[in-house]
Amino acid sequence: MPRLTRTLSLLLTLSLLLASCGPQTVDNGQPTSDLRLSTSTPPPTSDLQPSTVPPSFLRVQGRNILGPNGQPIFLRGVNMDTYYYSYVWDASAPETYAAQSDIELLDSLGVNVIRLGLHWRYFETDLGYRLIDSYLDWCKQAGIYVILDMHVIPPEDDIFQYHFWNDPAAGQKLITLWTEIAARYAASPVVAGYDLVNEPAPPAADQWWQLAERLAAAIRTVDANHILFVENPLIEESAFRLLPDPNVVYSFHDYEPFPVTHGGAEWVGDSPVPADYAYPGPILTSLTWVNWSQDAASLDQPAARWTYWDSGDLTVPPGVEFATLKLAADGSVGSVWFDDLELDWNGAPQTLYNPDLETPSADDPSRPANWFFWSDSGFRGEWSVEQARSGSHSLKISSDGDGGFGVWTQAEWIFTRPLFRVQAGDTLRVRGWLYAPENDGGNIALGLDYLNGEYETWDRARLMAEMQPFLEWGAAHNVPLQVGEFGAMPNAPADSRWNWIADKISVMNEAGLHWALWTYRDSDSEPPSFGLMHGSELDSRLAEILRRALTP
Repeated sequence: MPRLTRTLSLLLTLSLLLASCGPQTVDNGQPTSDLRLSTSTPPPTSDLQPSTVPPSFLRVQGRNILGPNGQPIFLRGVNMDTYYYSYVWDASAPETYAAQSDIELLDSLGVNVIRLGLHWRYFETDLGYRLIDSYLDWCKQAGIYVILDMHVIPPEDDIFQYHFWNDPAAGQKLITLWTEIAARYAASPVVAGYDLVNEPAPPAADQWWQLAERLAAAIRTVDANHILFVENPLIEESAFRLLPDPNVVYSFHDYEPFPVTHGGAEWVGDSPVPADYAYPGPILTSLTWVNWSQDAASLDQPAARWTYWDSGDLTVPPGVEFATLKLAADGSVGSVWFDDLELDWNGAPQTLYNPDLETPSADDPSRPANWFFWSDSGFRGEWSVEQARSGSHSLKISSDGDGGFGVWTQAEWIFTRPLFRVQAGDTLRVRGWLYAPENDGGNIALGLDYLNGEYETWDRARLMAEMQPFLEWGAAHNVPLQVGEFGAMPNAPADSRWNWIADKISVMNEAGLHWALWTYRDSDSEPPSFGLMHGSELDSRLAEILRRALTP
């Protein structure tokens, strides 16, 4: 699955050159130094020495990838994810993902590379090598290159890297696996190269770049020929660093703006990504706090047993867009528990997200779904099993002192489904159960927070602007760049999916980038997602966008 990174109408004129018995190459007809950049001075070049890769292999030279004919080639194609996410429950899934006819279809669209998604568990049997060998055979016949992408790393079963970065044995297992793969395919010119780790997400950037150097060094002991595709880490320190290897392409993934590309996705968080925003146009990018329900009734006495509490009528003030539940405590409350919440909106009962507080978060099973704690002081929040009015869980706020406050709320980033889109004058009423045996004059309330959305206009120019830091880094270090993943689901309004993908490809081509669309096929057992194919059904409109971008 895809994770979060930055982005890219003039299409470069491409002429396809088919090398003798080899994959396709593309000459853009102009030096890459002519590409539009925001720097006005000539960029410095890397200190690395040119690669001595045999001419039958793709190789990096400056900001170009050269093909067997010595001319620049632009690797542009599609990810083949091999149903990696279903392997743990269906070991046959990867071999049902595609057949030779699918590669022939991609060839007819002008694709010259696939990024083949691999799960480390494929190699616990001979499946991994059977899979690679099949794709290499099909792609050799079609004249298409293959990037081997380690999409899931040990000991994980999916792309989330919960255990890897604190497990030295896992790191060594990955190094050993890549060394074995590289040794097996060192002599294959159909292999474009190795994408070392898909979307690395370490606690600190140094961990990734140290591992990347170790992986590169280990691969070079058995394979001096193939390009290494190295991604930036998906953390706050997301900048690239130069590796001490001359045959490297630096790769980032691009799904911005997220509410368009992932509109309606139900697996991103505890509630669906909103599917209300169209491209091009204004897009929700965050939620900002405006005010709170100061008219909510508060409890300033102990509640020695579970007590049903009513906020009273809460009137929405002018100038706010959303309301969300807020469980608040301030002053000398000791410890207070909340459970079994209700809401009326203009007199009508509403459906709430996790009102009984029993559901764990899909992202972190140690915390409750759709609830987040915040404090300005020493207050603490806990998903508690000490007390519960029903079930086994409640939300707890506690403090040892009498200053500050703590709140539980349901507001998070762009996830608007737990919120209520309100108008000035609307009346809301929050009810629920409280247990506060230690309250000594503090204030406990069931109320609301009021929020507004923050919006930014996204269009083709914005897509190019978002890529600019990457373009500048690539130019400054004289290295090639790839967008290893980009794509959009079909849930955003109107023609957003196709508008966004067409503009994205246009700006990537204008910037001279290599790229791979996410992804080739969705399972027909699931709703349509990112795939060019949904089961056996081709998205003909997306196919035509690819065809126009990839053929003269």
